[in-house]
Amino acid sequence: MDRPREAQQEYRKAFQEFAAKVKQVQTLTSQEHVDPQVMQTALLELERAHVNYNLSRDRWAQFLLSDEQEFIVEAGDTEHAHDDCVRTIAELLWKGAGRPEGTADEDWRKAEEIVKQAAAAVGV
Repeated sequence: MDRPREAQQEYRKAFQEFAAKVKQVQTLTSQEHVDPQVMQTALLELERAHVNYNLSRDRWAQFLLSDEQEFIVEAGDTEHAHDDCVRTIAELLWKGAGRPEGTADEDWRKAEEIVKQAAAAVGV
């Protein structure tokens, strides 16, 4: 099989895995009482799938571009995406815990750890 086709199949597989993890987290967040450890594990799996999806998308995009073009991700875009991921995960942790008062800093710390672990697991 040629490399562009392999990259496309990898992208599709990564998207399907990411979509499945999104549905899993949506199911958890729709429940009233969720075990915090179950939520953290689901969010870690979701973030791993998200990172893997982004990497496979970028690899496939390289094949779609002509040789003269370069696929460049700006450093600021990466920082912004990182902060968005942390913010979203922190909010999901907070909602999953029943929206308690005064947990913002701890939720943010846990979310940063989830993002860090996910990136390390995928090799970023």
